[in-house]
Amino acid sequence: MKSNRNICRCFVGAVCVFTAWAALPGHANAPDAATLKKINRATVPFVVNAGQWDARAAFAAQTFAGTVFVTQDGALVYSLPGKPIVDESRESDAAQPSRRGRGIAKAPEQRTPGWSLTERFVDRDNQPLLAKAHGFRPQTAQVNYFIGNDEAKHQRGVSTYERVNLGDIYPGINVQVRATGNNVEKIFTVAPTQNPAQIKVKLSGATKLEVNAEGALIAHTDNGPVVYTAPIAFQEDALGNKESVAVYYALNSEQNTYGFTLDVYDTQRPLVIDPLIKSTYLGALGDDEATAIAIHPSTGDVYVAGFTNSSTTTFPGVNGGAQSGLGGNYDAFVSRFSADLTTLIKSSYLGALGGDRANALAVHPATGEIYVAGYTTSTANTFPGVGGSAQGTNAGGLDAFVSRFSADLATLIKSSYLGGAGTEEANALAIHPATGEVYMAGYTSSDTTSFPGVSGGAQGNFGGNYDAFVARFSADLTTLIKSSYLGAGGSDVAKALAIHPATGDVYVAGFTSVATASFPGVSGGAQGSFGGAVYDAFVSRLSADLTTLIKSSYVGAAGDDVAKALAIHPTTGEVYVAGYTNSATTTFPGVSGGAQGSFGGVQDAFVSRFSADLTRLIKSSYLGAAGDDEANALAIHPTTGEVYLAGYTASATTSFPGVSGGAQGSNGGGNDAFVSRFSADLTANDTTPAPFSFISQTIVPVASVRTSNPALISGIIGPANIYVDGAFGSSYCISAANNCSCDVSGALLTGPSTVSNGQYVCARHTSASTPNAVTQTNVHVGGAVGRFFVSTGTAFTSCNLDIDGDSLIAGGKEGLILLRAMLGFTGAATTAGTGISAAQWAFVRPTINANCGTNFAP
Repeated sequence: MKSNRNICRCFVGAVCVFTAWAALPGHANAPDAATLKKINRATVPFVVNAGQWDARAAFAAQTFAGTVFVTQDGALVYSLPGKPIVDESRESDAAQPSRRGRGIAKAPEQRTPGWSLTERFVDRDNQPLLAKAHGFRPQTAQVNYFIGNDEAKHQRGVSTYERVNLGDIYPGINVQVRATGNNVEKIFTVAPTQNPAQIKVKLSGATKLEVNAEGALIAHTDNGPVVYTAPIAFQEDALGNKESVAVYYALNSEQNTYGFTLDVYDTQRPLVIDPLIKSTYLGALGDDEATAIAIHPSTGDVYVAGFTNSSTTTFPGVNGGAQSGLGGNYDAFVSRFSADLTTLIKSSYLGALGGDRANALAVHPATGEIYVAGYTTSTANTFPGVGGSAQGTNAGGLDAFVSRFSADLATLIKSSYLGGAGTEEANALAIHPATGEVYMAGYTSSDTTSFPGVSGGAQGNFGGNYDAFVARFSADLTTLIKSSYLGAGGSDVAKALAIHPATGDVYVAGFTSVATASFPGVSGGAQGSFGGAVYDAFVSRLSADLTTLIKSSYVGAAGDDVAKALAIHPTTGEVYVAGYTNSATTTFPGVSGGAQGSFGGVQDAFVSRFSADLTRLIKSSYLGAAGDDEANALAIHPTTGEVYLAGYTASATTSFPGVSGGAQGSNGGGNDAFVSRFSADLTANDTTPAPFSFISQTIVPVASVRTSNPALISGIIGPANIYVDGAFGSSYCISAANNCSCDVSGALLTGPSTVSNGQYVCARHTSASTPNAVTQTNVHVGGAVGRFFVSTGTAFTSCNLDIDGDSLIAGGKEGLILLRAMLGFTGAATTAGTGISAAQWAFVRPTINANCGTNFAP
């Protein structure tokens, strides 16, 4: 099976497979197949050399196959990274578990020497013809290079062009170069009466040249073949219609040169010849990947982050052949596209002298600023922007990092390392919706005395080998507020992170190899014991301040199970986890009655649904067929609540479940990306009912038992799961008639059960023990939830601004507090001098935010 990085290659300015999505409130950010296709076909701009590369380069563009440079004297140099070296003996399972015994190289990977191919335009005697490169068709996109910590060397606003124009290299024959995600093309425009036989290109760096039966030119190298598609040629008539002209490569394999032979054409009209180099550098593509995507909540712009090793200051050998200087290090990048994906607006590189990789991306919901996290081997204080940050120096080896950009990517505002004496990698990033603080998760091998911020954290001691970690920063990245380990004696890695929109609790998912010692917090969790084999997935819930581990659960069975994505349902508050499993047949927990209840074969994707407290695994589903299938990303539609899963599949033809009638109904060959859509309940028959609710009760006695009105359950086929959570005494009862009552103790239910279409449900709980307080019971039915609110004073269950519950909204009290809150006041300063206590405001503020469309900070 191919690893993710071999499925498809990406580059700054074009994207293929996205392996993670940043969750944004109010946005369904799992792109469909059309979105992927649009980004993938975006033109790759040629970037001017403003000092970021060797002086011999005039322009460069990055494609699937690596970087293509246009030199100052008109040569084309294709810089192709070497093959990854997979070392079976390396300790690699912290980055990702080995699948079926195959070793996976840990980044930054060791590589064979890269390779370069050089094309020069020559005359009939094979003497090089010099040309001056000019940018043609300026693009709106600009590129920034935040490389190193010396701001004087940062390159900002570097210009880009759609093409590079080399002028008339031969009399009457213009040559231009253009790049897209799929190819690099040389466009020869032959003027009327001019002879295309003048064209002669010398290709250096190939061990052998040949033309195959399909008319493609194959350049063999020690790292594999590079394929130039069969050329095309055309002329335009007076109306602009294109008329094809038959054209073929004219190869001189002894001289390593090629030109073109054409059939009869109209020599009185211009002729265009267009050979393309395909993105099929077999087995030796560079590691240029997009790993995260997010959508700006106000502009709709699309941000993509990842890493590339195609950018280098070591210019590849202009004579072609092996190039030992390329492929050793990585730079992170972040790119910004227009909402319609037609325009690349800005890209920024991010890194220093070591290996730098971005794994996660988030947009600040209030400021719109862009945060990127990953890891770096750049030592000391060389990483850009770390001056004055929470951690300004690399603590040793490979450290996690987080960086903060302006929304337009024009400014790198701040960066911070995070790590101790061992190895750290950040895999996930989230912004707290209320506080704006930045949360990061990943893994560490740094022991208790060296990892920063764990004192007083939920788990202050190192578990052993590798532990997952969660860290909390101030929004400006100048302060590390708290960290916590998360793990036991094995390898524990966090891959996903989410913040509950109502409670603010922090959820983390990943995988663990802990089979002997229990993973922390699993007692009382939905699955309290290790499932088997080497790895189980896990999901954990921590308090927002990271001082308390509230609950954990294993997720897995007899095979290996890995979680890679996590999301919180915006309506029900339930927790969804996705990844991959090779636990066969029906052994994976919760799959009975799921959308796909049986194992597809080899390795399947999975998605699981938990209660918010992680004490119940409500439903799971396999997703896959006979090949390898893996889910890398998860998103929940903000209005329908439907669940979207994305990843890749090697399941061939039309065997992948649900593809009939989809945008692409068959496998395109090899590993394909997929996007799948589930109902919120993950069942084979959608048991998400029509919306139902209970009438709120106000001004009730304190500590009194309250029973709701009956609510009709409709719109489901077959029985739906039902359970309850919330305030003290939360329970429910079910009746066939519109007169159900929970006053009869024998009818009360607290645990999971089922309810059928047309039945009625009542909710019940005990009201608050203090005046002017709200209590709540949540009745979960299928993929929906109904809430029963009870207030011991004036209700705050709708947009009610009566903060102190005296049935009045006074300008000097409520009015002044709301004005201060809108101006950004927080804490006691919000209520000072109003007669309303800070505690009253702290209690009411979340309810006002939930019902009035505000986002007041604590």
